[in-house]
Amino acid sequence: MSPTTDNIYAHPEFLAVILGLTNHLFFNRYEPFGRTVPYAIAVLFIEPVLLCLVQAYISPIQWPRYLIVYGAFYTSLLSSIILYRISPIHPLAKVPGPTMHKISKLWSVWICWQGRQHTEFKAMHDKYGPVVRTGPNEISIIDPSAVDDVLGKGGLPKGKYYLARQDERAPSNLLTLNGEKHKARRQVWNRGFNSDAVVEYGDILAETTMQLVEGIQARSESQGEVDLTTWFNYFSFDFMAKFVFGGGSDLLTTGEDKKGILELLEHHMMTGALVAHIPWFFYLGERIPGATQATLKMRAFAMEWATKRLSRSAETKDLWYHLTGEATRETGEQPQMAVKEVIADALMAIVAGADTTSVALTNFFYLMLKHPEDYRRVQEEIDRVYADADATDVSKQSGLKYLSACLDESLRLLPPGLTGGPRQVPQGGRMIAGYFLPAGTQVYLPPYVMHRNPECFSPRPDDFEPSRWLNSNPDVWDRHNKKAFLSFSYGPANCVGRKLARQEMLMAISSMMQRFEFTFAKEFDWEHWPKTMEDFFTTSRGPMKVIARRKL
Repeated sequence: MSPTTDNIYAHPEFLAVILGLTNHLFFNRYEPFGRTVPYAIAVLFIEPVLLCLVQAYISPIQWPRYLIVYGAFYTSLLSSIILYRISPIHPLAKVPGPTMHKISKLWSVWICWQGRQHTEFKAMHDKYGPVVRTGPNEISIIDPSAVDDVLGKGGLPKGKYYLARQDERAPSNLLTLNGEKHKARRQVWNRGFNSDAVVEYGDILAETTMQLVEGIQARSESQGEVDLTTWFNYFSFDFMAKFVFGGGSDLLTTGEDKKGILELLEHHMMTGALVAHIPWFFYLGERIPGATQATLKMRAFAMEWATKRLSRSAETKDLWYHLTGEATRETGEQPQMAVKEVIADALMAIVAGADTTSVALTNFFYLMLKHPEDYRRVQEEIDRVYADADATDVSKQSGLKYLSACLDESLRLLPPGLTGGPRQVPQGGRMIAGYFLPAGTQVYLPPYVMHRNPECFSPRPDDFEPSRWLNSNPDVWDRHNKKAFLSFSYGPANCVGRKLARQEMLMAISSMMQRFEFTFAKEFDWEHWPKTMEDFFTTSRGPMKVIARRKL
């Protein structure tokens, strides 16, 4: 060996440093994803071992030097990553943001674990402006001009954040599809939510709404106070079960969740939110007992419900009646969606149909009880519109002008999806909100923060002002950037069931306020309650205790 080679092997830590830098360069260009993640982690573990074995064969050294080799490899790798991410040569270097967020997504995981992603994003935008770097390759935008560029036709596709929620053994679901495949699947879903279909769901909705009212009355009479969070969870889950799967849930009639399905659903959403920040972890977590247990159980539950429903003919024209093509078979047409695709969409249907509506209803009543003058106006309107009719009559909902304004304002201030998920910049990059974003960049448009941006909603964007939604107040109405209202998302991938969801909320609210007079329970800390909201893609929230007095 030459003196130079001898010198290199006399100091193997130098080789370890070079090896660490080489790994960063390679994985920065070829980032592992999916089933390649465990292999990439294995490589990073094995490489310094092989280096030590080669060193021991060529020129044995004292064992503490091997620890130095390990330390040099990982220090080189991590230092290279950190310095690159905060350096001026990083593609997102010009986007302002906290240093900790630039360095690692692990900080975002910690914030998500605490359920405060929405408030953290709000604080960052307040400090850094309308465009903030929230991760090494991630930004958040509240500039309304970016809505079309990100969510509109020809906007950004969904990326790794959503793929982390996809079961690789099953077909892609509506939430994760992009492009023409999403368009084709969405057309089938649209068939299940067209005007005729929504009318068909009306009887199911009316029945479930009356079960909600009767359940609240019984609980109020027996215990004196009612937790609206729990009962709205029961209501939305039971209605989802009936209109999607034709039945299967009786939470309202039993007044309890004996099987713990709502708790399982919440744990599933938390797991999904955490692993979406670091998608590679899910594929590693599947090999760690219990790490993704809630998600796997929830998938199994959804598949069981979908399989049972598909094994029988529709007793009512539920959503599956439309998705599986039972409707088209009656006319001799071919179904547009394969059975395996319907089953793949089952879990998404459960989450979208059950969780978001219950959150919106709870938030609405919280804001109503917090603003008694608005509560009084809504109460008077409901009493007038339904003076001679039951509040389950959807034909009269068009007369609920002020109630609708209050509902929109509650959806603005406290949207069910506080932060939502990001879109991913495709190959070639995009110019958005004044910045060139390279391929792979994750882009958030967080509704909670966007809705409080004075450039979108003014004046006083943090205040509850239903009048901003009334055409009778044109000075306020004209200041809105209506594209920035993202409670039902925007563009081709907006909420497919928004019309039914709105009908559901208006019916539930009207029926409850027709029957009861609500006040906060005496010991309920209503000022603290918004802090119980936790952002896990959907929103978890604490109990909301009220007194429901039967109206005379």
